[in-house]
Amino acid sequence: MKYLRYIFLALGAMVWMVGLSPYLSRKLSRTDSYRYGDLYRLSNLSEFKDPAKRCEAYSPPVKKTSRKIHLYVIGDSFTEEQRIGKADFLADSYTRISWNEVLHVKPDSSAINILLIESVERHFREKFSDHPIGNIIPDSASFIAAAENPGFMHTLDGIFSSKSTEGRLDEFLFQNNFILSLKELKANFNNHVFGRVNKEVVPIKGGTELVYYMDTDEDTTETTSSFAEIENAEIDTLVRNLNESEKLALELGFDKVLLSIIPNKVSVLMPEYGQYNNLIERVYKHPDLSVEYLDVYTLFRQMGAAAYLKGDSHWTCQGQYLWLNKVNNTINKITDGN
Repeated sequence: MKYLRYIFLALGAMVWMVGLSPYLSRKLSRTDSYRYGDLYRLSNLSEFKDPAKRCEAYSPPVKKTSRKIHLYVIGDSFTEEQRIGKADFLADSYTRISWNEVLHVKPDSSAINILLIESVERHFREKFSDHPIGNIIPDSASFIAAAENPGFMHTLDGIFSSKSTEGRLDEFLFQNNFILSLKELKANFNNHVFGRVNKEVVPIKGGTELVYYMDTDEDTTETTSSFAEIENAEIDTLVRNLNESEKLALELGFDKVLLSIIPNKVSVLMPEYGQYNNLIERVYKHPDLSVEYLDVYTLFRQMGAAAYLKGDSHWTCQGQYLWLNKVNNTINKITDGN
């Protein structure tokens, strides 16, 4: 019994350490918890179990300029490496950074240097409400660096955050297929009998579609919701910071800056869920906006449910291809004749 106690103590300590350590969690969690979609991961509702599928290779249009094109992208999860890469663009050189990375850059003056700023609608306001982009800096060479270390106490807070720890433990212990089947039974029962679902997802269109709670919740995450009120003065500020971002990029040696705001899923599938704030249109149509934008909202509205995955908040292959066509055709337009 003594040795058995030590074994259980060691196992408990290991699980505790995995819960506290992002590094150990990544190393020891062998299953991809997002393999059926991020919304399914939160809800465990069987009707939204959407196995991830790799999109067929996308073929960009023919490049219309003989000059080299160097494309730089600042983006979020919609442009992550597992979704989009260099082969998808009319680019001889392609560099992509996330919003929490820093690009040290020395643009090649012999090439056409294009900066594409991409953000999902729910996080756009937090990125430009206070300042222009600050994660591109001039240097003697181009390379990507991690964002500035937040400091020991901030890191410690993150390690011991109950939400973060819960997520790491869930990844390590409860994302295997057997446990998921049990979680599905419970989630389906709660939904169909009591009308309850995980608080981080919201059923829309009579329960046939699922969206992320941050896109609809006006009380606790106001800047992310498609239905949170936005004063005209804030739109003015967002546009002013976008214009300042473009100015900074041009001073660094970029030839063109493009903007793309990816709509929230609920903004496309059910803007009548509440009083839609029309953030995207109000930014794009602002009379002072100098940045060229890539509008896919109207086209996604025409596509409807075909634009977004069933069990995920990201786009389908069709939606992704539409966006890529928009980007590449714009690149061809601005470089034609160069």
